[in-house]
Amino acid sequence: MANCISCGVSNLGMGRSPLVIVDSEWYCDDCLPKKKGRVRCHQCGREPFESDNHFKTVQGQFLCTECMEKAGIQKKYDYIMQSIAKTTTVVKPPSAGNDIAASLGGLRILLDQNLSPGETVTYAIQGNAGEALACSKSNVFILKSGMAVGSITGRKCSKFPWEQVKSVDLKIGNLYGVLEITDGKMPQHDANDITRAKKADNAITFLLSRKSEFDQAVNSIQSYLRR
Repeated sequence: MANCISCGVSNLGMGRSPLVIVDSEWYCDDCLPKKKGRVRCHQCGREPFESDNHFKTVQGQFLCTECMEKAGIQKKYDYIMQSIAKTTTVVKPPSAGNDIAASLGGLRILLDQNLSPGETVTYAIQGNAGEALACSKSNVFILKSGMAVGSITGRKCSKFPWEQVKSVDLKIGNLYGVLEITDGKMPQHDANDITRAKKADNAITFLLSRKSEFDQAVNSIQSYLRR
């Protein structure tokens, strides 16, 4: 279920309307031209609502999800899931009674399975589809599922004690960024080649449009190293 970012109409239920994703926001066919002008794939010429494609601005030009996949820029599934999760990507310390890891979805279950008795999550952030990072006072967790571990049903949690972590680094590429932790021996990753980083035990990837969120995340996570 989604709603038009402008008028709020839903794509489900009574009065539903078809929606398309453009630059990670959902639009109905009435609001899209008012907010984004004419949207047309620079590569193939497709326009919204002609097919099940969605659209994204890449280097100043609109591309449809099919052309993005062919160019190796981003998979359609990842783009859709990233757009769905956009409003709940960063989880900050909540008021009493709230769950700081609630927005991690299915990865929350994986996280719970790897917490020690009495261990509490104090920070969490979701990366691209199937990727997340979470912190407790004792450990940092890198969570992966789906294609991030090479299988639709796969899941993996890598757990590192804070005393093992030497640095938390943000690497920025042309389209993606990488949030990476290291102990000096862990592999390092190129933000312009996220295929390896997406499957790495010590990193998560994110869209460049979320850089400001991850700048804040690095500041928050680095505070654990100073304790």
